[in-house]
Amino acid sequence: MAGVILEVSSVYKTFSEPVLAGISLELRPGEVLGVVGPNGCGKTTLLRIMAGLEEPDGGSVRREGKVGIVFQEDRLLPWKTLWENIALGLKYRGIRGEELVRRVREYSRMVGLSDSDLSLHPRKASGGTRRKAALARALVLEPDILLLDEPFTGLDVRARSSLREALRWIWDEYGLSTVIVSHQLEELLPLADRVYVLTPKPARVSEEIDLGGMDLERRLERVKEALLHILSGAGVGRPPHRPQDGDKSHHDHPQYEG
Repeated sequence: MAGVILEVSSVYKTFSEPVLAGISLELRPGEVLGVVGPNGCGKTTLLRIMAGLEEPDGGSVRREGKVGIVFQEDRLLPWKTLWENIALGLKYRGIRGEELVRRVREYSRMVGLSDSDLSLHPRKASGGTRRKAALARALVLEPDILLLDEPFTGLDVRARSSLREALRWIWDEYGLSTVIVSHQLEELLPLADRVYVLTPKPARVSEEIDLGGMDLERRLERVKEALLHILSGAGVGRPPHRPQDGDKSHHDHPQYEG
C-alpha cells in the first residue's frame, strides 16, 4: 500500500439487487479524487463502504489513518447551535475544554464560518452555511482522509463558489487526501487530480482519468465524453482504462474533432 492512503479492491455489494460489481480504486496522499457516474449507480454506497459505515459483500478496503465523511444531507441536530453541532464529535471522543474550543474555532474559520454563524440554529442558517458547518464537524476530528458526498448539491451559485474556495484553501494548506462523489462536474473538476468514472448499476470502473495538465475546458470535455460513452452502453463491462505515459488516446476522440 506504499504511496496509497486508501485502497478499494474488487468490492461487491448487493441489497435487493447488485449495486457494486468489483470496484477497485486508490487514493494517494494529498490527492483529491473524484468519483462520477450515472444517478443511482451506487456512488454513495461506495463512499459509505470507504468510510467503514457499510460492509462490502466481497473485496476489501484498506485505510491509512482516520476517515471523516460529510454526507449530502448536513445531518445537523436542529435543537443545537452550529457551534454545538461542530463540537459534538469532539465531546463524544472525550475532547473538552481549551482543546475543544481551539479546534471548533480553528476549523470553523477555516471553512469560512463567523462567530455569528456559529451562534445560529440550523433552521436559521442558509444551505451554504449549514454545509460548511457539516464540513467543519468532520474536520475538527482531524481526519487523514476526507470523504465528501455531493458537497455542492442544493447550493446556489454563490454558496457553491464559497464552499469550493474553502475546500481549495484546505487542500493547499493541509494536503488533506479527499474523495469527492459529485455529479456537478463544473464544481468537481477544477478541484480533482484524478477521476474514476463508474458504469450504471451494478457499478464497475469504466475509466480512470488523470486530469493533470488539462485546463478546465478540456477536463469537462474529457469526463463528459467518458460519461456519454458508458451511457451509450459502450463502456459497460469493459475493463478500466488506465492511461500510460505516451498514451494520447485520452486527448483525441472523433466525437470532439473539428
